[in-house]
Order: sequence, then C-alpha cells, then structure tokens
Amino acid sequence: MFSTAAAYGLDMSGAPSAPASAKSDSSPPGAVTDGRTTPSTLQFRNGLIAAGIDPDAGQGKVLMRWLAKFASDPAWQVALARQSGGAENFWSAPLSADDRLRMLQLLKDMAMDSQKDCHLPPAAGADFLAFARTSSPRFLEDMMQILEISINSAKSPHPQDQYSVTDLLDADARLNATPSVAPGTHGYPPGACGALAFSVDAIDGLPEPVRQRASFEFMRMMSGQKAAFDTVLDSPSAYLDDAFDERQLPETLRRHLPADGSRPLPYSRLTFEADWVNKKTPADNAAFRNVFINRRNNGVIAYVATAQGWSDFTLSYGIAILRTQVVARGSDLTQRGTLEDEAAMPAAERELVPGQSLDLVVPQPSAKGVKSRRCEIGQAVPASTIFPSLTGSAIGLQCTDTKAHGKNESWHSVWLTDYNIAWTQSIDDEDGRTEVVIRNVTIERAPQ
Repeated sequence: MFSTAAAYGLDMSGAPSAPASAKSDSSPPGAVTDGRTTPSTLQFRNGLIAAGIDPDAGQGKVLMRWLAKFASDPAWQVALARQSGGAENFWSAPLSADDRLRMLQLLKDMAMDSQKDCHLPPAAGADFLAFARTSSPRFLEDMMQILEISINSAKSPHPQDQYSVTDLLDADARLNATPSVAPGTHGYPPGACGALAFSVDAIDGLPEPVRQRASFEFMRMMSGQKAAFDTVLDSPSAYLDDAFDERQLPETLRRHLPADGSRPLPYSRLTFEADWVNKKTPADNAAFRNVFINRRNNGVIAYVATAQGWSDFTLSYGIAILRTQVVARGSDLTQRGTLEDEAAMPAAERELVPGQSLDLVVPQPSAKGVKSRRCEIGQAVPASTIFPSLTGSAIGLQCTDTKAHGKNESWHSVWLTDYNIAWTQSIDDEDGRTEVVIRNVTIERAPQ
C-alpha cells in the first residue's frame, strides 16, 4: 500500500509547474520579465486575462497573490533552476522533517480534490495556465505552498537526512502492515487518490522517529529513487553481511556466544537450490536458493533464502533463531525481529533427544504475532537421505508456531548435525502443504 501510493498516487511525470507569468521564457503577453525587474500587478492581471483566467475569480486571486510574492523573491529563480531537472530533482530536494510532513499534508489535500484525480500539471508555461483554468482554488493554493516549501529550502539548504537501510525497512514494514483503505471508505476518495491520502494519514500517525523515516522514504519514492526494499533485493548478500552479523547483536546476546574458532564446521558456505511445490496452489510454486554462511566457526550461522522479489534473512545459534526478517515488495515485508530473552541462549546447543520436546522463544516483533515455537524431536536418519552429498545425521524436527491470528503453521524439518543448521522439508499452513524439493547442494569447504 505504502509503495503503491507513492508510485501511483500522483502523476509524477513532472514536478509542480511554475506559473507561466513568473518565467522569462514562457510568459503570456503583458507579463514578460527579464528576471531583474518586478512585473506590475497590471501586467499580472493582463497576463492572466490573456490566458483566459479571470484575475478576480477564485483561481485568479490565488495566482495573483502568489505571482506577486514569487516575482519579488530572487530565490524563486533558484527553485526554478532546481525544478528544471525534472520530478527526480524536485522531490528529492533535501527538506527538514517538518517540511516533509507539511508537504505530505498538502499532497493529501490535493489528492482529496477529486476534480484533478491526483494529477499535477505535466509541464510549465501555457500548459500550466490551461491546467489552472480548470483547477479549484484549493488545489492551486496547495500547489503554490508546495513550491514555497521548495523555495525556502533552496534559500537555506537542509542537509540530507541519513537513515540506515534497516531503519527505512522498519518504517516501510510498519506502514505496509496497515490494512489498505477499502473502496468507499468514508473520508477517502476511490483509487490512487484514496491510497495516497490514507498513506499520508498512516505516516502522520506513526510515533517518532519512525514518522521521520517514513516521510523520508515516501519522498524518495516520489522522486523515483529505489525504495529500501528494492535496494536490499538487488543485493541480499550485502544486507545479510550488514544487518545479520552477530557482532551487531545486543550485548545481552553476544556475551553468550562462543569464541571465534571454538565451533569448527566443515564448510564456509552451503548453498541449496530448491523448489517450493504446493499441489493446492500450483501458481505459488517457485524456485529459490538458500545460502548458509559460517563466518567465524563460533556456532553462529547466517543465511538467506531468495526467490523472485523476496528474501528471508536469518541469524541462528544452534537451535535458537537470533534475528530474522523478510524483505519483499508489499505486505510480506516485515520488521527485523531480534531475540529478546537472553535466557534462551544457553539452551540453544542442547542435545536433541528423540521423543523429547523443545519450547523455543521467537524473535520480536513477529509479523504474525508468533511468541513461541514448540518442536517435537524425531528419529535420526543419514543426512544423505535428504541429499546424497550431505554427511552426518538428519534429526527430525516437527515444529509448530502458535500465531496470534490465522491458522497455526507447522514446519517439518531436519537438523543436519554436520552443518549446525535446520533444513525445512515441508510447511503446513492456510495454503495447505508446501513441499521443498532439493535440486542441488554446493558445499564450499572451510579454509584449512
């Protein structure tokens, strides 16, 4: 919902256009200015009349007031120069957090004006005046205030705010978790206009500092820049190294981890190429790759499963999940969850005894409201029965996530003893059973 509103809520083929009579190259007769002299009120009136706009009507009064203000302000030319780079330059101009929120509120107000169906004027000059003739005074006023925010920013440039990809993903996830506005919802117009207005309200309702990050991300999307989730999906391995390194964990968890080199494993990287197969929903069948990385031989494994438009990141220590996150377009995007209970750490490497059960704590926040996971330990079989090139044993794990809403999910997995990882063979959820079929396994040996 969030990214859709940013991309389609407004026609971003151009930035908000400047009134023609304030420009030196496209002014109507009687309103020409060389940038050094200030046109008179009479010139403005004549220019609007020539363009078919009554200067004493609602639209004309708005334009007269703002044209006079802009013509007497040298910084207007600076704003025009920045605007000349197109929508990307205009919407990506550095703004303070307060100015971003003001601009979003103005965009929302424009979206609520159904007369223009969320569209901005596509070009400057005469096209703007043609657009202004059919615009409401309210719409024009909002557009001029947006331009004024840009002008004031040009007068005193605001340093570009800097947020981590993780912080922006968190803001995206919180907004995408907000249910989309249903058609016909009271107070919102239909279609993209309603989605934009609803998104602005959702941003405004967030607590700080998340609201600042969300407004920053929204304006980035408006400028045509990549959203944080697209940046991650372009390079999942970079995000895995940055956000899923045990050295970035809270000290309460790090202090329970073994020393580097104390838990040697026979690989540095383990890659599974496999397919999800669901007979009930064959349209959801997909190929994926799961890469497990043993960075420091300390029992901690980082891994990422990737499919088209989707990545699932995990950091584990023994049977415990330390950190997890799904990055995707749309509502599947989740906040990064981290294990909060350090008491779960000592039990992470407990021996798996057939017939016993385990109650595992789940990283929080959980998008599905899962607080705990219960696993039943099954019998051991040779790991080569899972895939021929695997060594050691595969111990059965039947785990169930108890969700706050929706059907509970059951995971049928095996614990691969030689690799210190769990491999999921099938999942039972509201879509039925999804089987995992391994096509290939590549083992990169650890340096000797």
